[in-house]
Amino acid sequence: TSDVERVTCLAYYLSNAKGTQHFKTADITKLNTEAAQPELSNTSVAVDNATRGSQYLTIATGGKKQITPLGEAVVEALPDQNAVKAAIAAHGKKKRRKKAKKK
Repeated sequence: TSDVERVTCLAYYLSNAKGTQHFKTADITKLNTEAAQPELSNTSVAVDNATRGSQYLTIATGGKKQITPLGEAVVEALPDQNAVKAAIAAHGKKKRRKKAKKK
């Protein structure tokens, strides 16, 4: 339903079907074109949101990304949104860093 979920699904396919554990944003764009899917409005932003916001992807070496266990659970639960919410709940809430207090 969102660009973040589409990017996560493409990352899942790269990881499991193509055997590419680490990938760049350009690989996601290329795979999206190969799949004859509608063009993503801004792939870089979608990948960044999947990494920082949703934590479906994580940073790997050399500026590459890889899918997290949470991302895999979400893709396996799709398209049932209730199952997606359950998968997110099963992996726990996102941990936020506390800001240092100003003196």
